[in-house]
Amino acid sequence: MLRSYFFYLLFYFLNKYKYFIYYRNLKSTNIVLTEDFSFVIADLRVQMEMNDEMKVKIRIKDGSKSCMAPEAMEFTFSAKSDIWSLGCIILEMMTCTAMNQEETALLLQKIRQDVHNLENILQTLQATDYSEDLCQVLRMMLKINPNDRKTAKELVAIPYIKECLVICGSPLSGFKKKLPHHAELPQEGNFESILEFMQTYRDIEEAQILTLYYLDELSAGQDALSYIPDITQSVICAMKTHVDCLELEMKACRVLQHLACQALLHNVDDKTLFSDLVTDAVLETMRSHSTNEELLSLCCRLLMILSGNDGVAEMKQTAGCISDLLRTLKTFSRNRDICISCCGALWSLVENKASAKKAFGADAARIIASVIQSHLHDEEVVEPACCALWALSLQGCLTEDQYEITVLLLLDALRTHLEKHGVIKNAYLALASLVRVSELAAFRIILPYTESDGVTLIADSYRQHCDDPDVVETICMLIFEMVQYDNTVEELVSQNTKEMLTEIKMKFASNEEIVSLTAASLVKMEDKLVRSK
Repeated sequence: MLRSYFFYLLFYFLNKYKYFIYYRNLKSTNIVLTEDFSFVIADLRVQMEMNDEMKVKIRIKDGSKSCMAPEAMEFTFSAKSDIWSLGCIILEMMTCTAMNQEETALLLQKIRQDVHNLENILQTLQATDYSEDLCQVLRMMLKINPNDRKTAKELVAIPYIKECLVICGSPLSGFKKKLPHHAELPQEGNFESILEFMQTYRDIEEAQILTLYYLDELSAGQDALSYIPDITQSVICAMKTHVDCLELEMKACRVLQHLACQALLHNVDDKTLFSDLVTDAVLETMRSHSTNEELLSLCCRLLMILSGNDGVAEMKQTAGCISDLLRTLKTFSRNRDICISCCGALWSLVENKASAKKAFGADAARIIASVIQSHLHDEEVVEPACCALWALSLQGCLTEDQYEITVLLLLDALRTHLEKHGVIKNAYLALASLVRVSELAAFRIILPYTESDGVTLIADSYRQHCDDPDVVETICMLIFEMVQYDNTVEELVSQNTKEMLTEIKMKFASNEEIVSLTAASLVKMEDKLVRSK
């Protein structure tokens, strides 16, 4: 029983370490055994406190540090720090019948100081009924130098551990459980029957795939709305349990897409579907299958749909989600479906969310610019990509040396898609945001470039969309930002921009926003003309 619990515990933490999630103060009192003999980590508050060195010193008692790795005592953490702690927990399990809590804590403290103390206790344990194989595993886990310590993946590769993984039914053993011959298949079209079947055989991959095929058909209908929380929980459980199964992950993402679309269509704000629980599972899937473009495209589209919900846009996972989307976008910038979904999701996640600024990084603008360059003639890619650039500029993520090339790229997008409402609108919003913070961006617009300068392009855009208030408003926004710089006003006036604004003001007299923008711009132009005389 000890071996089964130990290696099931190891399997549980392998999935965490695989994605660089560290607990940092793992100990036996923070691990809860559930009714179904699984494990749950309790007191996650401690993990957050471990980010603050002062809180570590003040709030964590000395006694609770008995399972902390030597390097963790110096406020240095890695996945191997948790491997040490897990080794300490196993040693506690092995010695609990012979030592009390105080004696165990003292032993662990001595082991942290000198490895010979570990050898002494292991010799004693081997003299009882513990095998050399198990003791050897502990030697690998409790190396004082973290560089010498085994990782969870390396431990799982050991034949003895593989044998134990088979005992506890872990997928990491390489053996898959089969659906019993006597199993009664779920009733097609019956949500209760399908969900019960998923719960009963949650550790059997083929059972989960079968039910996901049923749910793929049913979840696209309105009847699924009443079952969204239960379906979501069951699907996420399947995704996390069988994360390495490509077929299952693809079906699970399709089911979640159907649910999200139905929820958004019918204004159902489900706290389970639109939560960190789902985004965390999707990101885990993306990281596990980082080379499969079809699955990545599904995941990115799902994230884009989910991000249409305000709750998801404010989720804790925003920074991690943005990083993964950018990484995928960079790797598969030629894949139009991935580009469309990634750019759309990035915009939704970052709009008005200043805390996401750090997640973009220095390469974000270059990555999105590369997407526009690669798909310049593809309206469906360029439109969300312009939105993503707008998001970057709103968050102040572009550097001074990126302004000029970004402006030129947006002007190219405008010229290429002059008749396309979505591209025109998003490109002008991005340009207005750039000009607001950079005179260089405004200056680049008025300079001649290829066929014409940006001011001529603005006039052409207005003539093309003169009856579209949404597009006209974005044009007015750009001009309003440009007239804040004296050096650009003269060029705008010389190209009859003043007359165009006057016409717009009269034509859209009932639109307060357009009237306000045009009036302010005209006042600025008049002021410049008066001062220049």
